[in-house]
Parts: sequence; C-alpha cells; structure tokens
Amino acid sequence: MKKRPAAQTGPLHVFSDRDFTSEVIRLIKSIPRGKVATYGQIAFLTGLYPSVRRVVWILHSCSKKEGLPWHRVVNRQGAISLKPGAGYEKQKEMLKREGVVFDERDRIDLERYLWEPDEEDIV
Repeated sequence: MKKRPAAQTGPLHVFSDRDFTSEVIRLIKSIPRGKVATYGQIAFLTGLYPSVRRVVWILHSCSKKEGLPWHRVVNRQGAISLKPGAGYEKQKEMLKREGVVFDERDRIDLERYLWEPDEEDIV
C-alpha cells in the first residue's frame, strides 16, 4: 500500500457539508492579525486536503455574512490570488496595515507570516 505524501497526511475527519463549512469558518476566524494562512492549509487542517476549492468557495460566499478575515488567506506561494482591480489592492492594503510585508515580487514570506495554529485550533 502506498503512503500518502507528507503534505496530505493529517487528521482525517468525515464532515457533512454544513459541518465542513462551519469548520472552515472557525479556522479562518482563528487566523490572528499579522498572520496569513493558505487555502490548502485550511483544507488540510480540516482533514479534507483535496477540498481546497471548497475552501475558496466558502471564503467567497461567506466572508461578508460571517465577518471573516478573508484578507488573511493567500495562495501557497504567499501571493494574493485576486486580480488587480478585483480586490487585490484592498487585500494587500489590509495585510500591510496588520504589519505583513511583501517582497519585490509582491509575495509574503510564509516562513515569517504563516499562521501556526495551536493544538486547540485544530480539529
């Protein structure tokens, strides 16, 4: 039997759609000021790593209603996924106001700013 790659190991949980959405919302709300998480990290922490697109959809559809700190979620390269003119500038400004620094390629140093949740933040 093949082992799963290290990036895909972690807690394995079975969630209903509603439970999964609630868990993603809970995790995003846990990201502190001045830190970021990646879409894949949020999916991984739920134990459903292949569901990155669901995390994106939840972030898009629930941010306003749930008051999510949507600006703290970036892609795996430490870059903002939104396009210029479609929220990119707003997300970057919000992160900069929290002390997050961007490099010359407009990327965030994930070794410095990636959120490392405490045990109680993880399912």
